[in-house]
Amino acid sequence: MKYISLATEHRNAGWYLHPITGSLHQINAQDVSKFQSVEIPQKVLIALEYCHAPYNLTPPNFDLTDEFDDSQSQALKKMYERILFLRKMNYWFVKQYACFTRPLFNDSLQAFSGLAKLNITTLTDSRGCLNRTMAVAKSSIEFKKSGVLFIGADLPHTSLHAWIIENNYQPDPWDRDWINYLPIAAYTF
Repeated sequence: MKYISLATEHRNAGWYLHPITGSLHQINAQDVSKFQSVEIPQKVLIALEYCHAPYNLTPPNFDLTDEFDDSQSQALKKMYERILFLRKMNYWFVKQYACFTRPLFNDSLQAFSGLAKLNITTLTDSRGCLNRTMAVAKSSIEFKKSGVLFIGADLPHTSLHAWIIENNYQPDPWDRDWINYLPIAAYTF
């Protein structure tokens, strides 16, 4: 996945996500432009508009989420467990692993439903939103075409959160916290 820096200024300080370590860094506010990506793909710009105006998002069609079988769920479980293992070693490793897509689901909504079938949701999984979003991005066919994985910060508190915008909706029905975070990095194919 391609890293896009959305470094920003907040309360007279600059903030960016380091692409190798995944750490949030504070910088001088005058240096923010040095850390921003020069070229931002159109699908990231469109998804950013939805982040800034979340009520413009279309509600996803939840009727189509259960159209998958147990073999897809089991493959997703193995993928998720590999992501957990790689995250313990290094952020860069898990990012590289997510780059090699394994299409299991038509879209991210279906992939999040697959995780929910495994009891892995925002409500039940304390291991983190990045693990879930990486697994979904890796397994969704539509994500490669129109999805953007965002990492945002709750500034100045420095807590991070990851979420996906795909087409014109946010596909994780259990995640309502994402609107509280300022996007500082995006990943897309």
